[in-house]
Amino acid sequence: MPPTMTDYTFAFGDMGTVLNTDSMGFPFIDVTSVAGLDTAPLRVATDEHQGSDGTYVDSPFLSMRTIVVTGTLYTSPTDPDTLLNQLRTDYASNVIRPWYFQLPGQPLRFVNGVGGGLQYNVDTNRRNGKTPVQFTVLAGDPYIYDYPAQVASISFPTVGTVGMGFNVSFNLGFGGSVPSNSCLVTNYGTHTAYPIITLVGPITNPVLSDAFGIVMSFGITLTNSDSLVINCKDKSVVLNGMVSRRNVLAGTKWFSVPAGTSETVFFGADSGTGSATVKLNSTYY
Repeated sequence: MPPTMTDYTFAFGDMGTVLNTDSMGFPFIDVTSVAGLDTAPLRVATDEHQGSDGTYVDSPFLSMRTIVVTGTLYTSPTDPDTLLNQLRTDYASNVIRPWYFQLPGQPLRFVNGVGGGLQYNVDTNRRNGKTPVQFTVLAGDPYIYDYPAQVASISFPTVGTVGMGFNVSFNLGFGGSVPSNSCLVTNYGTHTAYPIITLVGPITNPVLSDAFGIVMSFGITLTNSDSLVINCKDKSVVLNGMVSRRNVLAGTKWFSVPAGTSETVFFGADSGTGSATVKLNSTYY
Protein backbone atom coordinates (compact mmCIF):
# COMPACT_ATOMS: atom_id res chain seq x y z
CA MET A 1 0.00 0.00 0.00
CA PRO A 2 1.43 3.41 -0.95
CA PRO A 3 1.95 6.20 1.58
CA THR A 4 -0.64 8.96 1.91
CA MET A 5 -0.43 11.17 -1.19
CA THR A 6 -1.79 14.59 -2.10
CA ASP A 7 -1.68 16.53 -5.39
CA TYR A 8 1.80 16.86 -6.91
CA THR A 9 3.42 14.45 -4.49
CA PHE A 10 5.72 11.55 -5.42
CA ALA A 11 7.06 8.47 -3.60
CA PHE A 12 9.30 5.55 -4.55
CA GLY A 13 7.90 2.33 -3.06
CA ASP A 14 5.30 1.68 -0.41
CA MET A 15 7.69 2.84 2.32
CA GLY A 16 9.23 5.64 0.28
CA THR A 17 9.70 9.24 1.43
CA VAL A 18 6.95 11.45 0.02
CA LEU A 19 8.43 14.30 -2.04
CA ASN A 20 6.81 17.74 -2.37
CA THR A 21 4.63 17.62 0.74
CA ASP A 22 3.05 20.72 2.26
CA SER A 23 4.99 20.19 5.47
CA MET A 24 6.22 23.39 7.10
CA GLY A 25 8.85 21.55 9.10
CA PHE A 26 12.35 20.39 8.18
CA PRO A 27 13.47 18.49 6.25
CA PHE A 28 11.33 18.49 3.09
CA ILE A 29 11.90 18.41 -0.66
CA ASP A 30 10.27 20.96 -2.94
CA VAL A 31 9.85 19.43 -6.42
CA THR A 32 10.22 21.94 -9.24
CA SER A 33 9.91 19.64 -12.28
CA VAL A 34 9.22 16.04 -13.29
CA ALA A 35 10.27 14.75 -16.71
CA GLY A 36 9.23 11.43 -18.20
CA LEU A 37 5.49 11.27 -17.52
CA ASP A 38 4.63 11.98 -21.16
CA THR A 39 4.72 9.26 -23.85
CA ALA A 40 7.58 6.84 -23.35
CA PRO A 41 10.17 6.83 -26.17
CA LEU A 42 9.12 4.86 -29.24
CA ARG A 43 11.32 2.09 -30.63
CA VAL A 44 11.67 3.17 -34.24
CA ALA A 45 12.98 1.18 -37.21
CA THR A 46 13.18 2.72 -40.69
CA ASP A 47 13.83 1.42 -44.18
CA GLU A 48 13.88 3.29 -47.48
CA HIS A 49 11.20 2.46 -50.05
CA GLN A 50 12.84 0.79 -53.01
CA GLY A 51 12.03 2.41 -56.36
CA SER A 52 9.99 5.29 -54.91
CA ASP A 53 10.26 8.26 -52.61
CA GLY A 54 9.74 7.92 -48.92
CA THR A 55 10.72 5.82 -45.94
CA TYR A 56 8.97 2.98 -44.16
CA VAL A 57 8.64 3.76 -40.43
CA ASP A 58 7.92 0.99 -37.93
CA SER A 59 7.18 2.17 -34.37
CA PRO A 60 4.60 -0.09 -32.70
CA PHE A 61 6.50 -0.56 -29.45
CA LEU A 62 7.72 1.57 -26.55
CA SER A 63 11.23 1.69 -25.12
CA MET A 64 12.07 2.15 -21.43
CA ARG A 65 10.74 5.15 -19.54
CA THR A 66 13.11 7.43 -17.60
CA ILE A 67 11.67 9.60 -14.82
CA VAL A 68 13.77 12.58 -13.71
CA VAL A 69 12.64 14.56 -10.65
CA THR A 70 14.32 17.90 -9.94
CA GLY A 71 13.89 19.88 -6.74
CA THR A 72 15.44 21.40 -3.65
CA LEU A 73 15.98 19.87 -0.23
CA TYR A 74 15.25 22.32 2.60
CA THR A 75 16.81 21.30 5.88
CA SER A 76 18.60 22.61 8.91
CA PRO A 77 22.11 23.83 8.02
CA THR A 78 23.38 21.76 10.95
CA ASP A 79 22.20 18.44 9.43
CA PRO A 80 21.82 18.49 5.63
CA ASP A 81 22.84 14.86 5.06
CA THR A 82 20.64 12.52 7.09
CA LEU A 83 17.73 12.56 4.62
CA LEU A 84 20.11 12.67 1.64
CA ASN A 85 21.83 9.49 2.84
CA GLN A 86 18.47 7.75 3.12
CA LEU A 87 17.31 8.90 -0.33
CA ARG A 88 20.64 8.12 -1.96
CA THR A 89 20.32 4.52 -0.81
CA ASP A 90 16.66 4.36 -1.83
CA TYR A 91 17.21 5.67 -5.37
CA ALA A 92 20.26 3.47 -5.92
CA SER A 93 18.34 0.25 -5.27
CA ASN A 94 18.08 -2.24 -8.14
CA VAL A 95 14.83 -3.70 -6.76
CA ILE A 96 11.78 -3.04 -8.97
CA ARG A 97 9.21 -1.00 -7.06
CA PRO A 98 6.24 1.23 -7.87
CA TRP A 99 7.06 4.92 -8.20
CA TYR A 100 3.82 6.63 -7.24
CA PHE A 101 2.61 10.03 -8.38
CA GLN A 102 -0.56 11.97 -7.69
CA LEU A 103 -1.78 14.62 -10.13
CA PRO A 104 -4.89 16.83 -9.73
CA GLY A 105 -8.17 15.29 -10.85
CA GLN A 106 -6.55 11.89 -11.58
CA PRO A 107 -6.38 8.59 -9.70
CA LEU A 108 -3.15 7.68 -7.99
CA ARG A 109 -0.82 6.18 -10.61
CA PHE A 110 2.56 4.48 -10.72
CA VAL A 111 5.33 3.16 -12.92
CA ASN A 112 7.45 0.14 -12.01
CA GLY A 113 11.15 0.92 -11.99
CA VAL A 114 14.53 0.72 -10.30
CA GLY A 115 16.56 3.53 -8.83
CA GLY A 116 18.67 5.54 -11.23
CA GLY A 117 20.50 7.48 -8.55
CA LEU A 118 20.34 10.75 -6.60
CA GLN A 119 22.56 13.64 -7.71
CA TYR A 120 23.46 16.75 -5.69
CA ASN A 121 26.42 18.99 -5.01
CA VAL A 122 27.96 20.00 -1.70
CA ASP A 123 28.19 23.77 -2.13
CA THR A 124 27.48 27.11 -0.45
CA ASN A 125 23.70 26.59 -0.73
CA ARG A 126 24.00 24.50 2.42
CA ARG A 127 24.69 27.62 4.47
CA ASN A 128 21.07 28.57 3.80
CA GLY A 129 19.73 25.06 4.39
CA LYS A 130 19.20 24.35 0.68
CA THR A 131 20.52 21.54 -1.52
CA PRO A 132 19.44 21.23 -5.19
CA VAL A 133 18.72 17.55 -5.90
CA GLN A 134 17.80 15.33 -8.85
CA PHE A 135 16.28 11.84 -8.62
CA THR A 136 16.10 9.30 -11.46
CA VAL A 137 13.86 6.25 -11.87
CA LEU A 138 14.54 3.76 -14.68
CA ALA A 139 11.39 1.93 -15.81
CA GLY A 140 12.09 -1.02 -18.08
CA ASP A 141 8.31 -1.49 -18.18
CA PRO A 142 7.22 1.79 -19.83
CA TYR A 143 3.52 1.57 -18.93
CA ILE A 144 1.77 3.81 -16.40
CA TYR A 145 -0.80 2.08 -14.18
CA ASP A 146 -3.74 3.16 -12.06
CA TYR A 147 -3.68 2.33 -8.35
CA PRO A 148 -5.39 0.36 -6.94
CA ALA A 149 -5.93 -2.49 -9.37
CA GLN A 150 -9.39 -3.85 -10.05
CA VAL A 151 -9.72 -7.24 -8.35
CA ALA A 152 -12.59 -9.64 -9.07
CA SER A 153 -13.00 -13.14 -7.68
CA ILE A 154 -14.83 -16.14 -9.10
CA SER A 155 -15.79 -19.08 -6.92
CA PHE A 156 -15.77 -22.58 -8.34
CA PRO A 157 -18.75 -22.49 -10.71
CA THR A 158 -21.87 -24.54 -10.86
CA VAL A 159 -21.43 -26.71 -13.94
CA GLY A 160 -24.25 -27.28 -16.37
CA THR A 161 -24.63 -28.96 -19.75
CA VAL A 162 -24.73 -26.67 -22.75
CA GLY A 163 -28.18 -26.44 -24.25
CA MET A 164 -29.46 -24.40 -27.17
CA GLY A 165 -27.37 -21.30 -26.46
CA PHE A 166 -23.66 -20.75 -26.10
CA ASN A 167 -23.18 -17.84 -23.73
CA VAL A 168 -19.42 -18.25 -23.75
CA SER A 169 -16.90 -19.38 -26.33
CA PHE A 170 -16.86 -23.03 -27.40
CA ASN A 171 -14.16 -23.76 -24.88
CA LEU A 172 -15.09 -27.30 -23.93
CA GLY A 173 -16.76 -28.55 -27.09
CA PHE A 174 -20.35 -29.31 -28.02
CA GLY A 175 -22.23 -31.19 -25.34
CA GLY A 176 -19.54 -30.48 -22.77
CA SER A 177 -19.65 -28.37 -19.64
CA VAL A 178 -19.16 -24.64 -19.39
CA PRO A 179 -18.54 -22.45 -16.36
CA SER A 180 -21.58 -20.55 -15.15
CA ASN A 181 -19.58 -18.04 -13.12
CA SER A 182 -17.61 -15.13 -14.48
CA CYS A 183 -16.28 -11.68 -13.63
CA LEU A 184 -15.90 -8.40 -15.49
CA VAL A 185 -12.88 -6.07 -15.45
CA THR A 186 -12.45 -2.80 -17.38
CA ASN A 187 -9.39 -1.03 -18.76
CA TYR A 188 -10.04 2.71 -18.43
CA GLY A 189 -6.59 3.55 -19.80
CA THR A 190 -5.14 4.39 -23.21
CA HIS A 191 -3.04 1.26 -23.77
CA THR A 192 -3.85 -2.44 -23.80
CA ALA A 193 -3.88 -3.93 -20.29
CA TYR A 194 -2.98 -7.48 -19.33
CA PRO A 195 -4.67 -9.28 -16.43
CA ILE A 196 -2.95 -11.33 -13.76
CA ILE A 197 -5.06 -14.32 -12.74
CA THR A 198 -4.52 -16.40 -9.61
CA LEU A 199 -6.02 -19.89 -9.34
CA VAL A 200 -6.30 -21.41 -5.87
CA GLY A 201 -6.94 -25.12 -5.26
CA PRO A 202 -8.24 -27.65 -4.75
CA ILE A 203 -9.03 -27.85 -8.45
CA THR A 204 -8.31 -30.18 -11.36
CA ASN A 205 -7.69 -29.07 -14.95
CA PRO A 206 -8.89 -25.45 -14.65
CA VAL A 207 -10.09 -23.61 -17.76
CA LEU A 208 -10.27 -19.84 -18.31
CA SER A 209 -12.06 -18.37 -21.32
CA ASP A 210 -13.41 -15.04 -22.52
CA ALA A 211 -16.22 -13.82 -24.75
CA PHE A 212 -13.78 -13.27 -27.65
CA GLY A 213 -12.97 -16.95 -28.03
CA ILE A 214 -9.63 -17.15 -26.20
CA VAL A 215 -9.33 -20.29 -24.09
CA MET A 216 -6.59 -20.96 -21.55
CA SER A 217 -6.76 -24.53 -20.23
CA PHE A 218 -4.28 -25.92 -17.71
CA GLY A 219 -3.48 -29.61 -17.35
CA ILE A 220 -2.71 -29.52 -13.64
CA THR A 221 -4.17 -30.52 -10.28
CA LEU A 222 -3.89 -27.94 -7.49
CA THR A 223 -4.26 -28.92 -3.84
CA ASN A 224 -5.83 -26.64 -1.25
CA SER A 225 -2.36 -25.28 -0.45
CA ASP A 226 -1.44 -24.51 -4.07
CA SER A 227 -1.79 -21.34 -6.11
CA LEU A 228 -1.11 -20.84 -9.81
CA VAL A 229 -0.41 -17.29 -11.05
CA ILE A 230 -0.96 -16.54 -14.73
CA ASN A 231 0.63 -13.27 -15.84
CA CYS A 232 -0.75 -12.44 -19.30
CA LYS A 233 1.77 -9.63 -19.91
CA ASP A 234 4.87 -11.64 -19.05
CA LYS A 235 3.31 -14.84 -20.48
CA SER A 236 4.27 -16.76 -17.37
CA VAL A 237 2.59 -19.47 -15.30
CA VAL A 238 4.09 -19.86 -11.81
CA LEU A 239 3.16 -22.41 -9.16
CA ASN A 240 3.36 -21.31 -5.50
CA GLY A 241 5.48 -18.29 -6.40
CA MET A 242 8.53 -20.40 -7.23
CA VAL A 243 8.16 -22.96 -10.02
CA SER A 244 7.37 -22.30 -13.68
CA ARG A 245 4.44 -24.33 -14.98
CA ARG A 246 4.22 -22.73 -18.42
CA ASN A 247 4.21 -26.23 -19.89
CA VAL A 248 0.76 -27.07 -18.44
CA LEU A 249 -0.94 -24.38 -20.54
CA ALA A 250 -2.51 -25.72 -23.72
CA GLY A 251 -2.24 -23.26 -26.62
CA THR A 252 -0.42 -19.97 -27.06
CA LYS A 253 -3.12 -17.31 -26.63
CA TRP A 254 -3.28 -14.98 -23.64
CA PHE A 255 -5.95 -12.55 -22.42
CA SER A 256 -5.59 -8.82 -23.08
CA VAL A 257 -7.96 -5.90 -22.58
CA PRO A 258 -7.76 -3.10 -25.18
CA ALA A 259 -7.95 0.52 -24.05
CA GLY A 260 -11.44 1.62 -23.06
CA THR A 261 -12.96 -1.87 -23.13
CA SER A 262 -14.07 -4.55 -20.69
CA GLU A 263 -13.18 -8.22 -20.44
CA THR A 264 -15.43 -10.99 -19.12
CA VAL A 265 -13.44 -13.95 -17.78
CA PHE A 266 -15.14 -17.32 -17.34
CA PHE A 267 -13.81 -20.00 -15.01
CA GLY A 268 -14.36 -23.76 -15.02
CA ALA A 269 -12.62 -27.05 -14.25
CA ASP A 270 -13.11 -30.79 -14.23
CA SER A 271 -13.60 -30.79 -10.47
CA GLY A 272 -12.73 -29.00 -7.27
CA THR A 273 -13.80 -26.23 -4.92
CA GLY A 274 -11.11 -23.66 -5.69
CA SER A 275 -11.37 -20.11 -7.01
CA ALA A 276 -9.97 -17.66 -9.55
CA THR A 277 -9.01 -14.03 -8.87
CA VAL A 278 -8.54 -11.60 -11.75
CA LYS A 279 -6.42 -8.49 -11.21
CA LEU A 280 -6.25 -5.67 -13.76
CA ASN A 281 -4.60 -2.24 -13.65
CA SER A 282 -5.85 0.31 -16.16
CA THR A 283 -2.82 0.99 -18.35
CA TYR A 284 -1.53 4.12 -20.12
CA TYR A 285 1.16 5.00 -22.67
